[in-house]
Amino acid sequence: MNDDKIIVDSLNRKFRVPYPTRLSRAPDDIRIARKSSPWKIYFSMIGTVLPAFFLLYTSLFIIVGIIDQHPIMTLSGSICSVPLLFIILRLYRPRLIHVKLAYPSEKGQYLHPLPSGGSLQTDVKTELKRYIIRDDSVLDLPPTNQLWLVFISVVVVGIVSSFFFFYSQSLEGVILFAIIAIPLWLIGFSLPVLAWWGTSTQSLGLPTKRRDAETWLLAGMASAFPAFIFNSFAAPAIIPSTFPIWASELCLLALSAPFCEEIFKGIAVALFLPSIKGPKHGFQIGFTVGLGFALIENFQYIGISLMGGPLGITITILIRGIGSIPGHAVWAAVTGTAIGWLAKETNFKTKLEWYAKTWSHGALDFIEGIGVDFDGDGDSSGHDGPALDFNSMLERNKSESVKNEHPWLLLDSSGNVFNQFEIKNLSILDNLEASNDSSMRSDTPTSSGIMLPKSIYLSLGLAIFGHSFWNATSFLSYFLPERYGLGETYSLLISIIWTFILIISILLIANQLLKGIKITDSQNGITGE
Repeated sequence: MNDDKIIVDSLNRKFRVPYPTRLSRAPDDIRIARKSSPWKIYFSMIGTVLPAFFLLYTSLFIIVGIIDQHPIMTLSGSICSVPLLFIILRLYRPRLIHVKLAYPSEKGQYLHPLPSGGSLQTDVKTELKRYIIRDDSVLDLPPTNQLWLVFISVVVVGIVSSFFFFYSQSLEGVILFAIIAIPLWLIGFSLPVLAWWGTSTQSLGLPTKRRDAETWLLAGMASAFPAFIFNSFAAPAIIPSTFPIWASELCLLALSAPFCEEIFKGIAVALFLPSIKGPKHGFQIGFTVGLGFALIENFQYIGISLMGGPLGITITILIRGIGSIPGHAVWAAVTGTAIGWLAKETNFKTKLEWYAKTWSHGALDFIEGIGVDFDGDGDSSGHDGPALDFNSMLERNKSESVKNEHPWLLLDSSGNVFNQFEIKNLSILDNLEASNDSSMRSDTPTSSGIMLPKSIYLSLGLAIFGHSFWNATSFLSYFLPERYGLGETYSLLISIIWTFILIISILLIANQLLKGIKITDSQNGITGE
């Protein structure tokens, strides 16, 4: 009664208005089933990459303005960057869910007021619990066969429109291309990324939170920014001006781009080091970071290919969709796997935590030492908490490393648990009976595969070498035949043949790497998130 509000009307009648139930802490093992909406993440991805791409160029304006001491350009770039940055932050703001849980209780009541207005009425007496929790929905992707079918359809539409455009030589062909150009661009640069994302996620079989996966993808997009700046300003300045044009282009493609891009993608993966659970998880994060990087590149390259008409954009979509995209993903995954091996060492993660907290406490002591009450405790005595104990931190991290998180569930239109690949591994995470485990496990170790090295330096070197080999041979496959007099037609034919050899090679390598990481996972008993 003391928690209720009493209202007295004009007739002196008293009404008791109970206050809403206070929020309480949610149980650690709470799981929620959400209705499946697999294409929602695709439109979210599109909505992110568009402002991110334009932010790339507004940032370039800022840097050029600073270098050239042009304040108007710097100011213009800054003003244009603010709304773009706001859109991205808005899209990736933390998602919270208000959970209202009513359970039968003789001590309860039939009517529960809600803080947003209205009330919750139940047929039996219930007690109400309210929680605010983070949205830990499982990554929900469309079936990969649907994604690849749409991708093939886009390529077919591009080929058909190319024939119509070149052979009709009429106004209708131009109008047709003008109508389909933008949809081809938007679908062509983004859908293959989603298709490879779904393929890798299902193959790895790691139940993944959507917010984590989106963060990895965004980190990959962000890693394209410094790489773009390095390739635009630093790399051309390093190459000697005495080099001929072809040698300068080869250096940019075979040395500068692979080196800086793989370095920055590796840094993006390393940002998630505290949350990486092992090599398989590191492979997944690296693969997703590479896809995010490829998104930004695809948007630019496929947009430029619009100038070549329907045939140009179709060829670019095909080559980048089945070649360049998995290439970026595989090279970043190689580095990510090595970072995953490093993260598996509890001592290393504990040392990182130890150094971070030591520096944090030292900074607090320094700030309060100059008279600033930084922690708001009413004095300037510095850090007042317990002293850091490395051994206790190590024991805590070891105990936490064996805990399995329970992913949320997805529901289909009928209200049944959506049998997505990630959900099939719930039997493993929940320690169900062995019979169910054997029937539901879908990532049975394969008999062969490429085993990646544990050394970060060696893995990063392999990633740079693979990227460099792709770029260098792609350039030389056209340049050398033309230089030795084979003509433009034969040079182009040789370049196309070599490109398809590279594509087949990267697909085979990606397949063998996925098999190898499964073997590694089974041998080391790693269960990723």
